[in-house]
Amino acid sequence: MPADLDAAADELYGAAREDFTPRRKELAKEAKADGDAKLAAAIEKLAKPTTSAYLANQLARDPDADVDEVADLGEAFREAHANLAGADLRSLSQRRTKLVNTLVQQAGKLNGAPLTEGVTRELEEIFTTAIADPEVARVVIAGRLTSAKDLDAAAAAWPSADPAKATGVVPKRAPKAPKKERTAREDAELERKRATARQELDDARAAVKEAEADRKEEERILAETQKAADAATERVRRIYEELDAAEAEEKEARRRAGSASRSVKDAERRAGQAWRLVQQAEHKLEDLGK
Repeated sequence: MPADLDAAADELYGAAREDFTPRRKELAKEAKADGDAKLAAAIEKLAKPTTSAYLANQLARDPDADVDEVADLGEAFREAHANLAGADLRSLSQRRTKLVNTLVQQAGKLNGAPLTEGVTRELEEIFTTAIADPEVARVVIAGRLTSAKDLDAAAAAWPSADPAKATGVVPKRAPKAPKKERTAREDAELERKRATARQELDDARAAVKEAEADRKEEERILAETQKAADAATERVRRIYEELDAAEAEEKEARRRAGSASRSVKDAERRAGQAWRLVQQAEHKLEDLGK
């Protein structure tokens, strides 16, 4: 890798995002003018960072930000895993959540505007991966990210990235002390912790089996109750259909009854008229007989 590529990358990834492309072109042109075609080509290949990567790079250059803590927390995680320290892992998981949330909030302040859901999700992925992978942490702290995707490739692309040289910010963490030999008491304590962790693992597995059995039983009950509910729904549907049919029959019967009632009244009226005619005829016959 050309010696000046680190300096060019540090300038580009530390500058405003909108200045990246024109400044990259200028730096490549300067390298060509100096006769270093290899450096010019390498500079031209430097990718413009996405919004999330840009914000992570700016945090790496902010002495008040907590980006350097991802390396400390990652080292603590790896030691806890090596020692099978279950309690420590749970505590570290809480610290990881808090640190990632803090870094995202700090990125939001640098952004000067609310972060979109996509940018927030990518920042969380960047910092979570950096805690898990020391090589990714090195590149994140150096401020050389271009994207939240394929962070392993980003780490491999910058084998020479030195956080202190690249950002001008001296890491806050102190040099790691040489690892001393464990005493018999420490070995016994470590074995006790391992036994506790194994017991916790066994208990957790037993709890999982019990929970799975409970889940299956609840699923069976749910299936039965759902079946009963479906049958009840079907019965209700049939009852409503029968009710609709009965209401229609009742309506038709009442219509026919009304029609018959009107017919009876009409017949009574005609009978009355006929009866009056009979009386009139009888009166007339009686008058003729006199």
